[in-house]
Amino acid sequence: MWHGLWPLTFSGQGDYFKSPPFWNGQASGALGAEPGIGPRAVDVPAHVADRRVGASQAMFGDDFFDRIHVELQVLNLGTVSSVQQRAVRVWNAYRARALTLTEAALSGGEGIVLTAPGATPLSFAPMSERTWQIAVGTDGPPVIAATLSFRFDGFAEIPVVITGQRIVAWAFAPDWSRGVLERLAWKTDILTSPTQVEQRRGLRSAPRRSFEATMIVDGRERVLLDLAVFGWGGRTLALPIWPDVQWLSNEHALGIRVIACDPRHRDFRVGGLVQLRGKTAFDVEVAEVESISGASITLRHPTTKVWPRGTRLYPVRTARLVEPPRISRLTDQTASVSARFDVVEACDWPLVSDAPMYRGYPVLARRPDETETLSNGWQRALLTLDNEFGRPFVLDPADWAAPTQAHHWRMHGRVERAVVRSWLYTLRGRQEAVWRPTHADDLTLAANVAGTATALDVANVGLARFAGLRPGRRDVRIDLRGGQSFHRRITAAVALDDDIERLTIDTALGVDMRPRDVQRISFLVLSRGDSDEAEIEHHTDSDGAADASIVLRAVRDPDTDTPAPA
Repeated sequence: MWHGLWPLTFSGQGDYFKSPPFWNGQASGALGAEPGIGPRAVDVPAHVADRRVGASQAMFGDDFFDRIHVELQVLNLGTVSSVQQRAVRVWNAYRARALTLTEAALSGGEGIVLTAPGATPLSFAPMSERTWQIAVGTDGPPVIAATLSFRFDGFAEIPVVITGQRIVAWAFAPDWSRGVLERLAWKTDILTSPTQVEQRRGLRSAPRRSFEATMIVDGRERVLLDLAVFGWGGRTLALPIWPDVQWLSNEHALGIRVIACDPRHRDFRVGGLVQLRGKTAFDVEVAEVESISGASITLRHPTTKVWPRGTRLYPVRTARLVEPPRISRLTDQTASVSARFDVVEACDWPLVSDAPMYRGYPVLARRPDETETLSNGWQRALLTLDNEFGRPFVLDPADWAAPTQAHHWRMHGRVERAVVRSWLYTLRGRQEAVWRPTHADDLTLAANVAGTATALDVANVGLARFAGLRPGRRDVRIDLRGGQSFHRRITAAVALDDDIERLTIDTALGVDMRPRDVQRISFLVLSRGDSDEAEIEHHTDSDGAADASIVLRAVRDPDTDTPAPA
């Protein structure tokens, strides 16, 4: 390198511009004995009139050599729920200088084991590297804030900052005979005008999520749970998402990073955690996810145990106990424990993307589960003036009632659960609106309809007299027995006689329709959730059954987008 060949002796003769100096291949000083940078004079013969002074040009090699490198200088462990192994490498990058490490001190390192390559003072030959192994366990303070300091003779201290948070794995399996209850809670601020037009604002980017379950523990596991809650009940826990459990189909050896599994429609995520659990709560390991593919997940660090076929694999969320668990003692060896956990991290989920659209909003086309009674109702904002002497004065400024209807889902398998969860995330509690068919036989077609016609004759139910084309009773969904569905707006309604009403729709259907071809004509109501909270009752894991129920309330949101024929 240039600074290793300085100062150089140049030779020249005659006029400088006609015969410039040239290097004769000799150096006047020992290699490496000169300063690294700065002004330098070139020794040229006396007859050369031009003597120039130059400066060394810094190059990329100066960033690597003649200094001390420590990797990594910031060690962020994230959440530590099992023993984490890390390596810190120290490299003496001086090319001709030996160094002496006088001390490698760890401060604030409770629960951290440091393995050094040798005792201090430790000599470093030029261009040599040594490695320190750091093992961080779950025992110790909940917040990890340690510093590993390297002190070399004649140099300033070089710190390595170690940060993280210790969490304990909740390794107790639920009693599936009682199921697992999951709650999602959004928060919506609603401003309502006297005419019941709303301005809604979501105050949470992601819902708060909680789980409630009952566990049966006996023997050593009962004592383990007692001591874990007693000692670490106030700390953050690595909570397995019980409904998303699966069992490993093959044995996984010690030190592997790729786990063969099916992560689809489960709560796995890059940068998140997974839990491997054996037959008991004592046989557990928590690892961090580096990447996810269609048939496997890759861990950031190798596993520390051998995991046989049949090992349970859970996605994990960090959570806290809402309150101390309620324990019912069954025998001196067995107890029933009921616990509720609040997830302390944001839980995102994809929104509905494949639903039919009508006037700018998705349509909740799937019929509700009607094995249980579904409630219907109306909400009307009446203003009452009552002086408690005369008759009360009642005013309906909106001249409109908001229909409400319960919607119940019965889910089987992970795909159906994922779809329902996407609907809940699309509604965002009370914030967003969707089109909700009543899924009832509201109107009965009384005559054939041509594909180009926009008039429908239906049985007289008083639509023209009472509804007046108000929001909530001016849109319909027409389901045909062949599987086709149409969404249309009623633009006019008139009673022809006591038995027949004629409805005018905004767009022709495009197909001929006879009364026997129609399966159902339902009112279509633009609705939002009536509550910011939703519950999912998991009867089994995600391959089995689950239930969810919400109440939807009509809104008067603008829907002037041009409808697409559907």
